[in-house]
Amino acid sequence: MKKFISLMAVAVLLTGWSTPSQAGNPYASANIGIAWFNDLEATESDFDDRDYSLEVMLDSGIAFTGALGYDMGDTRAELEFGYQNNDAASAVILDNDGDVDEGPWNYGGDISVTTLMVNGYYDIDLADSGLELFLTAGLGGAFYSFDDIGDVDDEEYRGSTNGSTWAYQLGAGLSLPVSDQLMVEGRYRYFNTAEFTTEDDFDAFDDNAMNMDIASHSVLIGLRYNL
Repeated sequence: MKKFISLMAVAVLLTGWSTPSQAGNPYASANIGIAWFNDLEATESDFDDRDYSLEVMLDSGIAFTGALGYDMGDTRAELEFGYQNNDAASAVILDNDGDVDEGPWNYGGDISVTTLMVNGYYDIDLADSGLELFLTAGLGGAFYSFDDIGDVDDEEYRGSTNGSTWAYQLGAGLSLPVSDQLMVEGRYRYFNTAEFTTEDDFDAFDDNAMNMDIASHSVLIGLRYNL
């Protein structure tokens, strides 16, 4: 499934980079909204010795993006900076069958992801008013940070770590012009990183190197200004 989604992302991204015959216009955009991170399931990096996985549940948080792009008519391409942050809420240990073996425990700290993405868009006119449906996909880098994550009742199992990995995102939304240069946007975005491995001295994971990926769903509103 992830391979199929990645291929879809590449297809839309390439569409966004295609060069039509008509001249285009540069633009700048900004969006803000709510992000829901999927539960994090961290498994031991040594699969031959795996006997458990840790699942961390997260509260909803904030997400925002800013981008510079080029509008070529039906397609657009842009470079986007993004940030999303969620607080940890609780955690459980799962056995090899996926059943809860221990927990839940109250968890604290927050997980944030900073991204730099190259996005492609395909715009579809829906009405004479200028209302448009857009489809988007992006590929790029993600820089994750776990800040003071761990058991709120036991400092021995709290810690911080950070790193980077690859990521992709898919989305869709609606845009409506409010002037010749300004458009209002609303969008949904699905985001997912490639699998990465944490450091083996991360206290929140009891000094075990763990494999995981970070996925989220976001609902954003924003503005796009034609320069």
